Amino acid sequence: MKFSILVPAYNEEQAISSCLNSLTSLPDTNTEIIVIDDASADRTSQNVEKFLDKGILLIKRKKNGGRAAALNSGLQKATGNVIITTDADTIVPSNWIQRFTSCFEQQGVVAVGGAYQANNKDKPLSHAAGILDQILNGVFKKSLIPNKLSGVNSAVLKEALLKSGGFNENSWWSEDSELGWKLGKLGKVVYDPKNIVSTQYPDTWSGIWRRKFYWGYAMGMKFREQIPFRINLWIRPLLFMALFISLLTFLGTIPFGTKVFLIPCLIFLILLSSLTILYVPLGAIVMVRNGDPGFLKTLPLLTILPIVREFAYIYGMCLGFCKGRVGSIKPSWKK
Repeated sequence: MKFSILVPAYNEEQAISSCLNSLTSLPDTNTEIIVIDDASADRTSQNVEKFLDKGILLIKRKKNGGRAAALNSGLQKATGNVIITTDADTIVPSNWIQRFTSCFEQQGVVAVGGAYQANNKDKPLSHAAGILDQILNGVFKKSLIPNKLSGVNSAVLKEALLKSGGFNENSWWSEDSELGWKLGKLGKVVYDPKNIVSTQYPDTWSGIWRRKFYWGYAMGMKFREQIPFRINLWIRPLLFMALFISLLTFLGTIPFGTKVFLIPCLIFLILLSSLTILYVPLGAIVMVRNGDPGFLKTLPLLTILPIVREFAYIYGMCLGFCKGRVGSIKPSWKK
């Protein structure tokens, strides 16, 4: 089994060296590393060229086309029968390839998804967002997330990837979700919560809002094309919409007295607790297990962050579903 690791990059001169150091330090395996520079305006290519003597293959795109377009450029040059994708600001563990290999030994597996955490833990907001994702990815094992694949940490059989049409260049911000759905029709798509990479997270409220909004916007357009009848995809959107409706009902019934507004108030508080209070003890457990410091800075953020992220996601999803179009937002890059 030969692995082709695709690393799409756009203006990643600050992070690409750390990523390639981790990739080239992996134990000797039958692996090739392909970096695709999507017409960066900085020194990304020059920094990658420092690793050419370590076997890195660099592809320079002349026109910026987004993450999926960059991945397809790498796919054309890949010689492995398993395609791995990660991001240029990501650091991988030493047993990364071995964990993928063990999963593919299971019969019928065509794709494997792994988990991710923040490597900029010195920023409280990034750390809190990483802890929240560890709860969703580790504790809940992605049961409340659209699919098991994430572009930052996934491996796919090349044959299945080509059969499914490769990476959809019109599916910016959700090419990994769409790919997971298509591959699920060809075989098993499994998730390994112990295969964890470290990646850069937004460290501002506006950055977190934009990322979740764009993901929701892209997902809304996909739902408009073909609404998936899987209850796990609807739990979070419906829960948040129920929270919003119960809040409006509670506020609207206050003038009519306690007997009228008490029930919507209780419903609102119960739903609010499920989206906020629940994450605080779970976050504490995750931090203790990881040996993470910074309880006083991180845990209070977990009472607010889920609401902000869910609101951005649902707001984007509604706009994408109602009037989204592919050309309305530039092709996806995390920044």
